[in-house]
Amino acid sequence: MPLDSQNMLQAIKNFPLQCKDALGLPKGISVAGEINNIVVAGMGGSAIGGDLLKSYLINAPIPVCVNRDYKVPAFVNEKTLLFAVSYSGNTEETLSACYDAKKKGAKIIGITSGGKLAGECEKVVKVPQGLQPRAALGYLFFPMLGILHNKGIVSVKNSEVNEMIDILKKTEKFSAAAESLAKKLKDKIPIIYASEAMAPVAFRWKTQINENAKMPAFYNVFSEMNHNEIASYRNMDRKFAAVIIRDKYDNERVKKRMDVCKDIMQFAANVEEAQTEGECLLARMFSGIYLGDFVSYHLAVWNRIDPGPVDIIESMKKRIQ
Repeated sequence: MPLDSQNMLQAIKNFPLQCKDALGLPKGISVAGEINNIVVAGMGGSAIGGDLLKSYLINAPIPVCVNRDYKVPAFVNEKTLLFAVSYSGNTEETLSACYDAKKKGAKIIGITSGGKLAGECEKVVKVPQGLQPRAALGYLFFPMLGILHNKGIVSVKNSEVNEMIDILKKTEKFSAAAESLAKKLKDKIPIIYASEAMAPVAFRWKTQINENAKMPAFYNVFSEMNHNEIASYRNMDRKFAAVIIRDKYDNERVKKRMDVCKDIMQFAANVEEAQTEGECLLARMFSGIYLGDFVSYHLAVWNRIDPGPVDIIESMKKRIQ
């Protein structure tokens, strides 16, 4: 079997082009009427875009909820905009949530490559087929952002998008930095930390390491981990490695907590750091994600694991049918 049977490396390298292409998908698509809240229904690689959207809109007057369940929250009504996101279009939790939201009168927009979901939504953004859902993040995130821009809920500046694309184009730089970091993590169990603002980035690292490298990995955020998880470092052993993702716009108190915790943690576990890049939030979030995607790929290579297939997940799905 080839080590990279589904060419995951090329999918990661193509990510900047994917993001650029995805920006054009929601052209002319908007939604009528008043919107009081936004719900993103999805699972796995199709849900992480909702986490990013929630962080991106943290200062917006309209709240965002990410729904990973068969039902939607009780507050969903005719003034809810629900993005039903399923790359395959056949994710059973997302389909069920979509049916539930329909009963409550929500405005529903599907984002999918096809499947049952395409026929269930009022409006649909069709994305290209042929990728693993986790490798289609650009296609699953930017249509939501574009539709909200079209509606006037958020204003996305060209300068923000251009900065993000310019940074992501430095593919070889990201890959080299990731390979160096992956070498330090290859025999460890990674625990990824970030600020609350960058929590989706840390979570993405965890899930990509799980699926691409087939390794256990965990994540937590500052400063919540200061109130519980830091106590575990008293009995931690060297099979764990902490990775702290730093962002220059993190709260100053959070930065200090990271510094102090690093000093505490390094006596019990290996501690590495990663840095987001850019000025705007889009660039910083996606630069952190891009580095983590490469880390997960290089971990797979170090472990001689094929990063593409996720046989256990597919087997589990068949067993619950």
